[in-house]
Amino acid sequence: MKWTIHARRSVAVVGLIGIASFASLLLNFLFYTHRYPQTAAILPASNRSDEAICHEESATKKPIKSTKLAICENPYLQPGFVWYNDTKEETQTTWVPFYPNLLDQSYSLTTLRSTREPVDPYTSDGDPYFPTEAPPQELLDIAPHQWMQDIVRHYELHKASVASETGQSSRSRQVLELEELENRLVWLRNRRILIVSDSVDRYQSEYICNRIGNGLTHSKQGRQTAAWCHIPAWNFTLMNWHIASVSPTRPSWWWVKEMAIVNVEERWTEYYLPTLKDTIGMNGKSPDLILFHTGLWDHTYFIRGPEALGQNATWSRSLNWRELRFYMQRMRMVVSMLRAQFGDDVPIMCRSVTLKRSLPSNVSILNLDRAARFVCNELDIEIMEFGEIIRGYFDFYKDTVHIDRGPLSVLWANMILWSLFRTQGGVEVRGELVKMPTNSTEVVNVAEGWNRCHNDFMNAKRY
Repeated sequence: MKWTIHARRSVAVVGLIGIASFASLLLNFLFYTHRYPQTAAILPASNRSDEAICHEESATKKPIKSTKLAICENPYLQPGFVWYNDTKEETQTTWVPFYPNLLDQSYSLTTLRSTREPVDPYTSDGDPYFPTEAPPQELLDIAPHQWMQDIVRHYELHKASVASETGQSSRSRQVLELEELENRLVWLRNRRILIVSDSVDRYQSEYICNRIGNGLTHSKQGRQTAAWCHIPAWNFTLMNWHIASVSPTRPSWWWVKEMAIVNVEERWTEYYLPTLKDTIGMNGKSPDLILFHTGLWDHTYFIRGPEALGQNATWSRSLNWRELRFYMQRMRMVVSMLRAQFGDDVPIMCRSVTLKRSLPSNVSILNLDRAARFVCNELDIEIMEFGEIIRGYFDFYKDTVHIDRGPLSVLWANMILWSLFRTQGGVEVRGELVKMPTNSTEVVNVAEGWNRCHNDFMNAKRY
């Protein structure tokens, strides 16, 4: 009897241990699958639904180990660096983002040779030597797509008389390349971008058109009113509405004598609305994308005002609360005018401010940039981080304010085209075009394409 009781107790204990072990295994399994979910593969250039491609890992490249990829990942919000090669064509310029877990990759590790031997044939003291070289191809593969490079190459191939200047095999290769570019860029056809900004962005628009044989057309009312860059081959237009600060009046001390109208409300009626027909996209009510910025004119406005009253014009001073509050209120007013004109669902981006080559004056410009970021966040508007990315690249300026044609203008083009691609329903994941817009002749709901990742980008980590 005692033996039977002990046996039953032993069986019960073993059973409890077994149940506990199974429960532990089950909990571990659930924890593992929750933390490291298995995902399906992304197929390049696929056109599947958002549900099918959301939070999927690239099975072909796996650029970053053990990283869950999502369709809502903006490469221009990641830390990174601008890569350009002085010996190559400027369209080779690209933004190289640093994604999470990048340092786990073998190509990111630097192995230094022993300092007991010369590091380089021309180095005798054994100090570390870092020769100039392009980033590893694995990094370039996950960089954002270079749309400007595609556009320029398409133009060059289309312009060239390949039939008379090359052999049959070379001509066939170029024809195939041209067709490939045509298919990849077809979404660009019939699109409209409105840029409400200053001459910094106007110059960038002009550089895009100059590279493909077109110029910038200015309104008969002057350069600082309205201008547009139209690409007939794609029926693609960049419309520029020049904004000369957020001042509600034209002060008597205004420093540009030939500028008859300063305030936005009057400029809207006199300069902007006459170009409206060339600004409206295929939906009949709005452009496909709006890029908005105001800052450099406002900076001069705040410094020159006290100077006109007999005070010292201290360019390096910090702006005060009254100035910043005024700037933010008027900035909100301009955005409200844009939304009233084109609808609340029109995609709008605010460009971060570019600094001046004159370093002392940048203190108050940075004040404006931070105030603008606050307003954009309150108005649920994303930031185009062009100004932040190029901060300090003064050698690429053409004067104290404007950025010259070159690597930075290519970067600007790639950034704005990346956002336009998104409004058309396109999805890019770490260099792969995983979802292409369907048809360039259809009316596209740009708000739908924009809103797919809008909340993610608004809440993205800022480094």
